[in-house]
Amino acid sequence: MTFTFDIELDTEQPFVVVLDQDPYRTQVLQGAIVLQMTEPEKFKVATIAIHGHIGVALNIDTKPTVVHERLIESSVDLVAANDTEGQGTISISGSGTQYIPFRIDVPRSHELPPTLLNKLDTHYIDWKYEIHATLQRDSIFASTKTVKHDLIFRRPIAPLGETTATLTASTDMPGQFRSKLTAPSRTALGEDKLAVTVEMKARHKSYMVKEIDCAVVQTEDISYYTRRGHPKVENAHVPGVPCKVSASRLVSAFKKIPNDDNDLDFGRHKPIVIDLRLDNNQLIPTERGFDWLEISHVLRYTVHFMDVNLQPIVTELPLFVGHEGDIPVEEVVEVKGTGSERKHGVARLMESLKTGGTDNNTTLMAA
Repeated sequence: MTFTFDIELDTEQPFVVVLDQDPYRTQVLQGAIVLQMTEPEKFKVATIAIHGHIGVALNIDTKPTVVHERLIESSVDLVAANDTEGQGTISISGSGTQYIPFRIDVPRSHELPPTLLNKLDTHYIDWKYEIHATLQRDSIFASTKTVKHDLIFRRPIAPLGETTATLTASTDMPGQFRSKLTAPSRTALGEDKLAVTVEMKARHKSYMVKEIDCAVVQTEDISYYTRRGHPKVENAHVPGVPCKVSASRLVSAFKKIPNDDNDLDFGRHKPIVIDLRLDNNQLIPTERGFDWLEISHVLRYTVHFMDVNLQPIVTELPLFVGHEGDIPVEEVVEVKGTGSERKHGVARLMESLKTGGTDNNTTLMAA
């Protein structure tokens, strides 16, 4: 063979595409097929294409059935775009490194799920994207050659109205117990730890702290409905076969700090600093842009008391996880609570903060 070839994309990172979120604009990718030639050639086939498919495992008649659906299909005939001689071929007259430039559309880019989410803790749904370049020499016996690369699509999702980097949650139980939790409200892929600061004061010996623990929890909610009917599904002509998955998992080390000295002033005079180790093999960026998929994170902090009859106090702060390289702006948001009634529940959204062990919660967000 007198040539070899590969694909180059005009993107900041190789084969990493930041999806355009404007629904009224078609995103266009630019690049080139890069050829290494030993002699001049003519090509009668030259195409560039983007393929994307989603696979969904459905339980049909108690048997698992994998359904594949197309997410994107876009192709450009480069012969038609570059045939300057009207002979149905592309002529490459030189040797060495040669280029066939291309432009290709990414249809409905605002609707495409990013591939950074393929680390979901489920075997029921997955998707991928590829870019293909295909060439065939202008010869009767020439074979078709194709080069493929995986494409990484990511969505530039910003936290909804959230511009701060620090959150503070205060729990005040008059005459009994008081605590203050301070933690970053944002982190990013590639960060390996999260620094959390805790201040506590037991106002009565019955509220002496036994231990505290802290962890980051990632919640993955999927409610995907297939887009077309399938032969093995009743009323196959009607789309809408559901695939629902709800999962929660720790994406940090579980950090526990005991009050080994049975000290009533544990955490009172000197703040306790907790360094949480983040698991970047499982951490996924926060995702709120789809009606069928949501990825959210909370920092879960729990206070356990010596008195086993006292329920633990659970405080949860929302945590926004951005793409690698995201840099937060330092500000402070404080969440205060007063009262003795304990509440439980998961605060999954930035605007829905809940502090276990408090009666009233007020969120003061810096605009």
